[in-house]
Amino acid sequence: MNSNIPSDLINSIGGCVFVESKMLNQIENVKNGKITVLEIVKERLALLERHKSCNSIVCCDEKMVLKQAEEQDAGIRAGRKVGKLCGAVITVKDNLDVKGLKATAGMKEFQDNVSSGDCEAVAKLRAEGAIILGKTNMPAGAMDMQTFNDIYGRTNHPDFTEFTCGGSSGGGAAAVSLGISDADIGDDFMGSIRVPAHFCGIYGMIGTDKVIPLGNMVGGKPNGSTMSNILRVGIQAASLDDLHRLFAVVADDSKIMPARSGPGQIKIAYTKDCGGLPISKEYADCFKGFIKVLSSKYHVDELDDWQFGFTKARECFLKLLYANMAISLPAVVRLMMGSKISIRLKDYLEAEERREEYIAQLDRVLTEYDVLLAPVSATPAFRHKSPTKFRGIQPIYEDVLVDDARVPYSVANMGYTTPFSVTANPVIVIPIGKTASQLPIGIQVVGRRMHDLDLLKNAERITL
Repeated sequence: MNSNIPSDLINSIGGCVFVESKMLNQIENVKNGKITVLEIVKERLALLERHKSCNSIVCCDEKMVLKQAEEQDAGIRAGRKVGKLCGAVITVKDNLDVKGLKATAGMKEFQDNVSSGDCEAVAKLRAEGAIILGKTNMPAGAMDMQTFNDIYGRTNHPDFTEFTCGGSSGGGAAAVSLGISDADIGDDFMGSIRVPAHFCGIYGMIGTDKVIPLGNMVGGKPNGSTMSNILRVGIQAASLDDLHRLFAVVADDSKIMPARSGPGQIKIAYTKDCGGLPISKEYADCFKGFIKVLSSKYHVDELDDWQFGFTKARECFLKLLYANMAISLPAVVRLMMGSKISIRLKDYLEAEERREEYIAQLDRVLTEYDVLLAPVSATPAFRHKSPTKFRGIQPIYEDVLVDDARVPYSVANMGYTTPFSVTANPVIVIPIGKTASQLPIGIQVVGRRMHDLDLLKNAERITL
């Protein structure tokens, strides 16, 4: 590390050290007969019971899980081939299908829905020997950046019960952080994997659109191909190695470019505020410290606003979102939302054209640079907030405080993530430090579309 960096700042960015994979060690130990799958599963069930108050996992059939573990151990003893993930314990967000388990999306209309089969990502994990421990909590319909619903209640931050774990893939982030599961499979539309990973101090990844198959989704997917491309299945895990191993299993190889990065220097671009968004001082200081460390090792440049239109990209996302929502919203709700929402086909098509412009802009940036670094939200995890009202299942909140400034809830929690949602670039969130009160801080590492394997390698480089 750069010796000119103050010791207190070095402490604040200590989280950028490479994290060894417990999951890969387990897989190796199972293969070598040093531990059984059943022993691993029993350990995780004990952890689940110990951390029950966190409420991260909301559906778990213990008998089914123990039976699967026993069957895998019997297969190993019989000399059958061991899968790449035999010894890994995975959880799945509650809007994705896992055969024999409930899939509610946190919505009362689906509270008795039991999946008859696995979604494609889960099926691929099972085929390689992963144990699916259970389903993780989420807000109703994935419509919040906190995690609570009327079926299962609230999920707390894994280390600070009075704080949120984030949303909508909040239960998964908490489960991984607590060590109950090695990884969680979820989805991300506006930051649903990225924000909880940042809040809980773990790693999160979404690939380029369609690289990880979307499949069926309880509660429904957005209408049309554009918004379905923006919605992506992704992974939360305890280490980058785990992300890499799992991504290699669930991704569609035909949609990924071969890795091109070799050893040596990489060029890094960064934005400290994604076009002038607010950010807390503690977060900003940690981010700047991390950039300073990287600058001592790599070529690092701050991105100029003209190189990528963060503000316009956010506006484009909202136009696409509201137009998509308008199809199913009652006329009175559309009227209440006023100028925010349009049902004119022309407006939607124009927003789709603007989206192509922002994809091209970011492509140009990432032709010159290997990665783009950005904050994940305006703050670290915040104290649980209660909605002031609901619009359908969507909770509405008062402004949040970013230091002493009042900032709209959506801007603080989704302003930094939605530009990369609209372009559907692959993104990895890595932890880089903690606040003085020990709340985790993460950043987004953005890669070039279809070059997900390069992104994984480059994310590893900047954590060493």
